[in-house]
Amino acid sequence: MMNKRKKGWLIFTILMILLVGGIAVRYVTVKQSQANVANEQREAQEKVAKYLVHHYRGIKTMEIGRLYKPNSVGGGDYYVPVKINNCNDLVFVGADNKRSFDDNGPEIDSYDPDFLDKSGVIEDLDNSRTLSNLKIKYTEKSNDELRE
Repeated sequence: MMNKRKKGWLIFTILMILLVGGIAVRYVTVKQSQANVANEQREAQEKVAKYLVHHYRGIKTMEIGRLYKPNSVGGGDYYVPVKINNCNDLVFVGADNKRSFDDNGPEIDSYDPDFLDKSGVIEDLDNSRTLSNLKIKYTEKSNDELRE
């Protein structure tokens, strides 16, 4: 029969193994979740960049901000703010929700009133244009940070 001291150490060791294991599982889960969020944001940003270059002529540079998502009660849209040709008037590209964004693609949600005049771009659908000749910066900036 085990004495009390050995039994105490055994229980302590088992608890420590469970604790360390739980912490490790939580860490891996959090890291995976962060990677999924980063991948979702980058995919949305790239989809928005392609949409804009296909629908507007005259784009030379794009600074693409962070992905905004509807809140838990459904308020807000799924969109990305974009600064084009260093113009502080932004264009907002997205959809009502992620499913619509993925299934139907992004579209112009809104833009600042003087965006077209100040940015020097012209609405012109041409799906043959590519991102290769553009300077694109993918960021995590908010709407206000992009306007600076």
